[in-house]
Amino acid sequence: MLTIGLFPNTKKQSVGTVLAWMVQYFKERNVKILLSEAVAEEMGYPELAGNREKMQREIMLGITLGGDGTLLSTAREIAPVGIPVCGVNMGQLGFLTEVELPQLSLALDKIINGDYYIEERLMLDAMVVRNKETIYLSSALNDVVVSKGGFSRMIRMKLFVDGQFTADYPADGLIVATSTGSTGYSLSAGGPIVNPNLKVIILTPICPHSLHTRSLVVSEKEEIKIVFRATHDDIVLTVDGQTVYKLLPDDVVLVKRSEHRARFVRFFESSYYQTLRTKLRRGDENEII
Repeated sequence: MLTIGLFPNTKKQSVGTVLAWMVQYFKERNVKILLSEAVAEEMGYPELAGNREKMQREIMLGITLGGDGTLLSTAREIAPVGIPVCGVNMGQLGFLTEVELPQLSLALDKIINGDYYIEERLMLDAMVVRNKETIYLSSALNDVVVSKGGFSRMIRMKLFVDGQFTADYPADGLIVATSTGSTGYSLSAGGPIVNPNLKVIILTPICPHSLHTRSLVVSEKEEIKIVFRATHDDIVLTVDGQTVYKLLPDDVVLVKRSEHRARFVRFFESSYYQTLRTKLRRGDENEII
């Protein structure tokens, strides 16, 4: 029996209505559904509850209901066990999500019939080294960011690529992004858009205090080391815009390719460039004046 895990963002408006429709849809087609225990309790489906271990053991595919943030957090959770994920967009741009609500029924039919393929995406591992010990480790699908916190004072960062000193950035921060994340924070900071089929790492400074500073694209096989200096201790490490870790001035941040890959459900008629054009146009239309 096909078993699907549903990962809704319970804070999204009308998510309860969409979830109820999907539960009934899958029930009528003899597809088993699992929700996390917390979500099952909150949304009123105790009979569908599964703990983390059960979900990772039994589900064959995950479906998120929300925006890119929901998809990012879910992908990080299930990537280590190789479960593919399909994103249903209930947010704004939804660069990473595959399905818009008007096409939901058709998309679910394709999933049940196996009419899709799996696209693998590069993930990163970010480590904080303090006094020669790794004290923090997290995976990222979009980006890893070292930046100043609430203070307006810049930080100065030395960048090493595979042990070679590469650049000295006086800036508000530095974004280390995957090609998947190139349409996220990196793009807004002036970084390039990179096709996610290219397994590369993009380094983009945030508000650099220099006229000649540009983004740098390196191989996925290369290790990134960031050493920074600042006159204050308000410096943070942010992973996928969701998890934040406070850094000290003598910390070293290491970023390298993860051994895991995020696995996205894609439909055969979809095109990255068509999606890119549609989403960028939507961003312009949603601009607040």
